[in-house]
Amino acid sequence: MTYLKLCLVTLMLSTLGFAVTPFTLPLMNGSATDGANFSSSTHPNTVFVVEAYFLDCPYCNDNASNVDDLASKYASEPRVQVLDVGVDRTVSQYQQWISRHHPNHPVLMDAKRALIGQLGTSGYPSTYVIDCRYNVTKSTSGEWDGSMENSLMSAIDAALKTDCSTDIFEE
Repeated sequence: MTYLKLCLVTLMLSTLGFAVTPFTLPLMNGSATDGANFSSSTHPNTVFVVEAYFLDCPYCNDNASNVDDLASKYASEPRVQVLDVGVDRTVSQYQQWISRHHPNHPVLMDAKRALIGQLGTSGYPSTYVIDCRYNVTKSTSGEWDGSMENSLMSAIDAALKTDCSTDIFEE
């Protein structure tokens, strides 16, 4: 294993075992995008798959079809939300990207890096599986191959088994 791969594996393993807080971000696609937001709190008992990216990243763009494929595989599972979360700042950039890629899942803008900062994202694309209790259970970096998609699907399936019967944000 090369030193760079070893560093990436170490970074990925050290980032697991933490939680993020519920998030609300501007929705860049869909039927009601003008001023609409996506709020994780309106999706209780949900597993979120977050693909962190920026619009001009060639690896991120190469991975776009993989994210669509994953979203398609879980389209009939209402407890899974696949989300593209970009760090770009202008709506027109998102409009161009969306018209080029035609994503089949929500595209969110995180220009202030509210969620991306919580996740500690330092490389793009990065993918996170977040269970219904907002625990990050899987973290990857880079473009996916078949084995990475299988690993993500295993993490999603495991996260779907998490007990979410109590509100973790009650005092």
